Amino acid sequence: MKNIVRVLFLSLSSTCIAASLVVVPTLPKSNYVDFEVSTNIAFRTDKIGVKVLEVRIEFTGSESNCVEVAFGRDADGNGDLSPEEMRLLLGWRGGRRFVEDVASDERRYEDAEPVSGRRFLALSVETGGERFPRKPAFTCESGPCFTSLAADAPRFLCDSTWNIAKIVRRGTDAADEWCKIRYDGPLFVMMVR
Repeated sequence: MKNIVRVLFLSLSSTCIAASLVVVPTLPKSNYVDFEVSTNIAFRTDKIGVKVLEVRIEFTGSESNCVEVAFGRDADGNGDLSPEEMRLLLGWRGGRRFVEDVASDERRYEDAEPVSGRRFLALSVETGGERFPRKPAFTCESGPCFTSLAADAPRFLCDSTWNIAKIVRRGTDAADEWCKIRYDGPLFVMMVR
């Protein structure tokens, strides 16, 4: 069973995901103090585009770990969302939550209140008939967050032309992070260990 999961993970970056649940196996030991693992998820947007986008990441939330999700369009078709193809980036980095408009290099941080247990960051956004974001909402373990972004509904929060997401985990702590992405109807769950 473990080999099947590994094969599925290796083929994930170059194909559309067919399974609704993918478990990334335990990371190999690294010669470096800091390590990184990432994977790309391709999704189809032809005909209908992204109408509803829901993202939820859960994480331990230490000062030394990072988990982030990026969305954009794979312009070169290589199956990897490169930095220049990213538009929305959100997650946890350096002990704080963040949301970034990658194209304009505008990043917003929010400090996290102390909690016992796991943390999460969630985004829910719809696009209107003109495909602009509307009704965005950010929540975390202590309630609503990034309220100014929710009120403004900036364009970078959702784009109907996106066709790929990239999930990145890096850090020194052994921690379970997972990410759930839902758009229009299909549901993908990524678990990164």
